[in-house]
Amino acid sequence: MRRRKWIICLAALAACVAFCGCGQGSTIAAAEPLVLQAEAAMPAEPEKRESTEPLGEKESIIEYAAPLAYVLEYPRMANEEINNQILEFVEGLKAEFAEKYDIKDEKAKRRLTQNDCDKFLYLDYDSYIVSEDKVCIVFFETQELGENILPVEQVEIFHFDINTGQRIDEKDIRKDGFLEAASAYTIEYFTTHAPYKDRIFGDYKTTLAPEGGRFEHFALNSEGVLFYFHRYDVFPGSLGRVDLFIPYSELAGLLNGVGIEAPPVVEKDEAQPIQPVTKPEREIDPNKPMVALTFDDGPNPIQTGRILDALEENGVVATFFDLGKLVEAYPETVQRELALGCEVGSHSYSHKNFNTLSAKAIAEDVAKTAEAFRKTTGAEPTLFRPPYGNCNDFVKANIPLSMVTWSVDTLDWKSKNADAIMNVIRSEGSLDGKVILMHGIYETSAAATERLIPYLLERGYQLVTVSEILEYKHGVQPENGKFYGYSYFQ
Repeated sequence: MRRRKWIICLAALAACVAFCGCGQGSTIAAAEPLVLQAEAAMPAEPEKRESTEPLGEKESIIEYAAPLAYVLEYPRMANEEINNQILEFVEGLKAEFAEKYDIKDEKAKRRLTQNDCDKFLYLDYDSYIVSEDKVCIVFFETQELGENILPVEQVEIFHFDINTGQRIDEKDIRKDGFLEAASAYTIEYFTTHAPYKDRIFGDYKTTLAPEGGRFEHFALNSEGVLFYFHRYDVFPGSLGRVDLFIPYSELAGLLNGVGIEAPPVVEKDEAQPIQPVTKPEREIDPNKPMVALTFDDGPNPIQTGRILDALEENGVVATFFDLGKLVEAYPETVQRELALGCEVGSHSYSHKNFNTLSAKAIAEDVAKTAEAFRKTTGAEPTLFRPPYGNCNDFVKANIPLSMVTWSVDTLDWKSKNADAIMNVIRSEGSLDGKVILMHGIYETSAAATERLIPYLLERGYQLVTVSEILEYKHGVQPENGKFYGYSYFQ
């Protein structure tokens, strides 16, 4: 561990410090932190991302002042405004530590020797080049207060504008929807990757919720975002601090001035209207059983692409409830959904819990999502599936679209297992008139879909859209402002 390395370094330098007195010493190299490379939507070569990029000149303070000892490292930058802020932070830590733990009796203190040092303050750092005008410095503080006392560990993050020297607050970097996206990605990653999926504990969904406070502070580098989870946050202490890296591709459009600020678009002649998609002709027999497959949370160019391949190979359709921010990021995937005759509805802009939103916030989300769809498809969505299926009476009164949930939940988000997904379907009995919930972002859901479509066709089911279920099973067209829930599709 980094802490023990510092102790060894202090012991090795003890004689030198005792001879020279308090003050600066030689630079001590810091151990690199554990940084997890989570999978991006598009695979990248592992060596492409460096864990840290050294900035400036490394400065060290190595000092004994019994009963206290300090090993503090920080960078000296070319910009003096940045240096002043860093030095103020370092000196502030040192002063605060001394105020808490130093002996106030000067006579007693003079009797102490170097061997009486039993409280240690360590500070080291990582530094990152974020962009041409931004840098990030992450300080790792550890307080060792005694053999039988757990160390106190803190992370402090600084983002700077290298031109002006001003510190940039993370709240000014993140956009609306960032907390929700980071939360969803983190929960998905920690519950599906070893060793974390077997060791995550407590009410982690609450701890890692957007409003849980774990995603408001983060570090940026040139390729993504780093989050830091302390001991006992959601894992046993034996794992130490866990750092999670999320690529910018997973947070498209959710950061100001860094990452994928605006998804690339193909320039078009604005005077030329988007041509409406000519959907393949299909015949539906209202006297034969039918079922609607639906996929939430996409599009994802890889997994949604696999699902679309399976639909196209079998000549069938589904309904996709897509997120506005991903519609903007992956317009070609949405356009292919429509081109194959599928139905595409809204799943909100960034997957907020609508039961917690005000009328104004709901209206803003609906409008923002409609604009994303309009730019990509030439039309606004008419169907809406509320995130998490949460749609209380207040939400229903403020959504101007047809609201649709489901009647069969495959729990694909939980099992992440194609066999388990198939078992849920088999256990349902008759699926005639049912609406099946899946998610278009998981590899296991795509794999299950490749098996599920032939399974349903072999049993005589017609695969139709949600609107077609309403038309052929209930004799109605989707009505704006009306809720079509679980009981409706039984």
